[in-house]
Amino acid sequence: MNSLASAPALHLNPQRISPPLYPHTTPLQPLARVQSAAIAQQAPASAAPAGGALANALADRHNLRTLGQQLNETAKGLGPQATPQAVRTALKTSTMQAHPASAFPPPGDSPLTLEAFITAYGLSLPTNHFSLVALADAVLDRAREHPLGNFGGSLSWPLELSVQAQRTVLASARDYAMRHPNPPRMGPSLGILEYLNSNQPLSAQAMDDPANALETLLSTPRAQAMGQALQTQLNGIATATSASDYVLAAINLVLDPQSLDAPAWNKVADFDLTQTEHWGKPASAIRDGLSAHLVEQGDATPAMATVAAHLLLARKAPELLIKDLPDSVTYGSPAWVSLSVAAATIEAQTPGKVPNMTFAQVMMEAESAGLQDLTVTQQAQSDALRVWGLVSGTLSAQEADRYGPADKQKVRSAFNAQANERLEASVQIDTEIPSRRAIALAKLKERFGEDVPFEEKLLTVKATTQPHDEPLYNPNRAPAGRHSLLDIAMSGLHAYQWESQDPRVIEATRGKSMTFDVNSVFNEQFAHAVDLRKKGIATTIKQLIARLPLEDRQTLEYAKLEFYQNPTYRLSTGFTARTLERKNPKLLMKATGADGEKVYEIDLKQGAISRVRDTVLTQPRPRNGSLVYPIERFTPAHVSQSALDLNKGVSIPLPIPASFSSARTQAIADVFVEHLDIDGEDAVKRAKGTTRHDQHVENEWKLADFFLDLVPLRAAIVNFRDGNYLEGTFDLGMDIFGFVTGAAGAASRVTKVAASAVNTTRKAAKVAKILGTTVVSELNPLSGLGSLVEEGSRLIGNGVKRVRGASGGYDLTKRVSAEHGPVTYGTFKIDDQVYEADTIVSNGQRYAYDPAKAMPYGPPLEGFTPLDTLAPVHPPKHFHGHRNNLVGTDGRPVRPRKPLPSGDYVESMRGRLEADHFKPDTKAETVRRFNEQMAEYYEAIDQNGLPPRPAIPQVPKQVPASELLTETLKVSPGVVLGESHSQMASFRVLYDNVTTLKSAGVTKVYFEGLIDMPQGLMDDGIGLLGRSRQPRTHPTFEQLCKKLKAHGIEVLPLDHYYLTRHKDLRGVNLPTTAGNGSTTRLREFNYYAAETIQANSGTEKWVALVGNAHMNTSEGIPGLAELTGSIGVGVSNNSHVKSQIGLKVKGHTPDPALPLRPEDAPGDLQIFVKP
Repeated sequence: MNSLASAPALHLNPQRISPPLYPHTTPLQPLARVQSAAIAQQAPASAAPAGGALANALADRHNLRTLGQQLNETAKGLGPQATPQAVRTALKTSTMQAHPASAFPPPGDSPLTLEAFITAYGLSLPTNHFSLVALADAVLDRAREHPLGNFGGSLSWPLELSVQAQRTVLASARDYAMRHPNPPRMGPSLGILEYLNSNQPLSAQAMDDPANALETLLSTPRAQAMGQALQTQLNGIATATSASDYVLAAINLVLDPQSLDAPAWNKVADFDLTQTEHWGKPASAIRDGLSAHLVEQGDATPAMATVAAHLLLARKAPELLIKDLPDSVTYGSPAWVSLSVAAATIEAQTPGKVPNMTFAQVMMEAESAGLQDLTVTQQAQSDALRVWGLVSGTLSAQEADRYGPADKQKVRSAFNAQANERLEASVQIDTEIPSRRAIALAKLKERFGEDVPFEEKLLTVKATTQPHDEPLYNPNRAPAGRHSLLDIAMSGLHAYQWESQDPRVIEATRGKSMTFDVNSVFNEQFAHAVDLRKKGIATTIKQLIARLPLEDRQTLEYAKLEFYQNPTYRLSTGFTARTLERKNPKLLMKATGADGEKVYEIDLKQGAISRVRDTVLTQPRPRNGSLVYPIERFTPAHVSQSALDLNKGVSIPLPIPASFSSARTQAIADVFVEHLDIDGEDAVKRAKGTTRHDQHVENEWKLADFFLDLVPLRAAIVNFRDGNYLEGTFDLGMDIFGFVTGAAGAASRVTKVAASAVNTTRKAAKVAKILGTTVVSELNPLSGLGSLVEEGSRLIGNGVKRVRGASGGYDLTKRVSAEHGPVTYGTFKIDDQVYEADTIVSNGQRYAYDPAKAMPYGPPLEGFTPLDTLAPVHPPKHFHGHRNNLVGTDGRPVRPRKPLPSGDYVESMRGRLEADHFKPDTKAETVRRFNEQMAEYYEAIDQNGLPPRPAIPQVPKQVPASELLTETLKVSPGVVLGESHSQMASFRVLYDNVTTLKSAGVTKVYFEGLIDMPQGLMDDGIGLLGRSRQPRTHPTFEQLCKKLKAHGIEVLPLDHYYLTRHKDLRGVNLPTTAGNGSTTRLREFNYYAAETIQANSGTEKWVALVGNAHMNTSEGIPGLAELTGSIGVGVSNNSHVKSQIGLKVKGHTPDPALPLRPEDAPGDLQIFVKP
């Protein structure tokens, strides 16, 4: 039991006496996460009276949510083609009602326009559909941040309270409780939350919302008085939030005093989060367990235990509080690793945000959050793998507690091996079954060209001497009636002589064979596809076993196993014989061990292995007419009985099995695959046979249905909350392996099952669509310094820790209030540890200063040595940092940042991603700078015109592509190759002409769909064929890059993760089509690409590969060729050319004011490639 006072006379349970509460409550000021630059003006630093600051902050949060929802509704109503005028009108006429407690707008009953709200909060007014949706997403995202942060109070300050200070807080809280007891008539309070609640108890409904309950409790006079007392005891500086910060710290420490004397990586309030009872269970089981533990320990009443658990978990394990968590995301599973890493990286930037997010929101933000600080991401991965290693059986309890470099390497290797196997299986189990029709069409086009009516029935068999009097059934009878070329190819009817009256067919087939080896190709591909499906199914069974609760895993690992099938038979008329009606894909499994018998059902379709009643084996389903459902023993032919026998030599208690990789698990998987008997299915047999054309379609449908029934369901994820338009447009799902993907990723297919190299590409394509962690890179062996997420400080060398949020010594845009004076950056010691941080001086004492909130905090600092002074020339007369940066730079923790360049942003960055410019506290300013400079760029073009362009070379007749490229590069600084993203033509031209480009002086090749990332260049679509999501082949993007680099040509990106791809805004970066959201993409990409090329290449020769619409002017937006003063060359397929030819197409010139049309020939010149 954790009492408020250690003295024996103070009882906090029926045997304890608890202090009383004051008779009424008062509002609370805002806490750590409130954007406190404005709040600091509301309450002087010399005192922190309980005021309406928290109520104001919560009301602002409500306003943001309302504004975001209204903006989304406006965007949906206007549509993607909304003009700037329509957007302006909508913002001026659409209204919303401000929360009555908000500090702004001024009180009144009249609703204000959306324009007024946006302007009042210092945000840029949106001008089109894209910016409407993006602003809505930004304000809704900010609304998820709670003003109280992660409820850690002073334990979550950038410079966390020292251990001694925490002991003082705990002792002082207990002392305060003894000196201010409840009146005798109130009776004792069980715990600290009850103590704060006893005067004006919360309703049961209020306590159902823990965050709201904590807001109310902290607003009470008793809470504020206790905070003041704690602050005085520590001589802490008084601010609008300080008293509440100390109270929150006291609540945490009273509930969890063990964190001071015996901190453990896996415990909260002495409750083991990693206990075996939690393995394979959903988060709700752990939350409920902690609540019950607090009640059992006498730390909370049943009514208040949920609130107490929420407060503790918000700081220690926020992933357990995420909303709408699928039950299949079980504790310690691979999916849990991905979730934990995402949650930790988000919390590192915005403490307290994760508990207000849904599972879908967390996973959509996972990638962006993971890029914010790679050190934090690495630590989060290490922490998550520690749990996974213990639960999976990879690490023993001793190894998990020790968790040294060797243990980290061990668990990382094991996790990655399993992750790769699961990734392969996720592709294998969904392998596309080949189609005779598709194979036949491909062969027909290869032989006869594209422009032939393959599917029209235009051919008949020439007259034969076949006798009129023939058997009723003659398998050699000539096909009657009209047939198409596709019929002939699919059915292998090449032995007959065919004729046609259609000139297209006559011309295409003249002198060419009608023999096609469709069936053998199909059978070969089909066998390979079935084999891959079997492997994927086996891995799926291993995954299902590995994520079971430990008790079931141990049973399946060590007990004797027997298997049973439950087919359906139809009785004959005399009820003496029966025929198989239907096989049941489910398999029953009886486990007999020391604790008796258990029966499990393996259901691949539902992706579950579950306990069923034991009588299922002895009491089969009753007969239904002539249908019977017997239970039949299944004895596998390819798995030995010894692999399934009882393990008599196992010790007690049973060891924790490494379930995924154990031999027993593999045996069960093999038994299940054998039980399915895929090769024996009628649909499979018929598919392998050489049937007539009229049966092909029917058989392929039956085959598709059969395999569809074997694919585990993809669980849909709730992804539309709070009216978020962006999230609603991005369909999320989670497959059986725990991978969360968007609909596009899940729907991607490859028609032809090819060699392993193609399968590897497919896996890479799927990985690109997975949200969250897949495999984990090398873990830092020196990171055994505790969680960087929780400590709030980081070692920077020579034993010095830099405090989270420290400026690092550069100018903080001079935002230092007149009240606090200059900010001085320097070092000081706490508990023999040297820190670097920003500080200010108040009343002769030096205090830590948080630049993110423009507010000092904590007890006085000793032994300070200045390193830099950040003093403004003069304090600003009107400081509006809070309002002007509601979705911007203030109110979020930052680490030392690299400042924005002083000149043109894109030109200065030269295509590189600087992560510091896109942190939660810096991204808005970076994007604003980009948009502002882009607008100036296009305004300058409107006023001064485009740069001069070279004369287009004359190409009066066809020339080799190499010659056209050479001649073009003689007169132009670069060549912009335009392509249809669904064709391979451009890749083949580049690959085949690398030496030509090198000889012409080309030093760099730029690609659309390629982005720079902290870990290097990332293919963001250029390696795939358009929206089919099929990988490019012959060459792949990797092969093309390798050849370019081998010839000394550098590969550079033309897209940016945030500025042109907008990958941080899931849903905004949906594919655009000509005339539908395309002008925004054209403006952003063309500007960014042109500036990037000119900054990198200077006077050197270059080539850029982009989509056709970006090459030359389209929809009124200047193209890359015009912006760079170069020449555009359109590259496309043409089946009528022999190889690669260049020319100038006459006519079919695109209208630069309109989107491209199918009949247009884009480019100043053209290259055509035989497909």
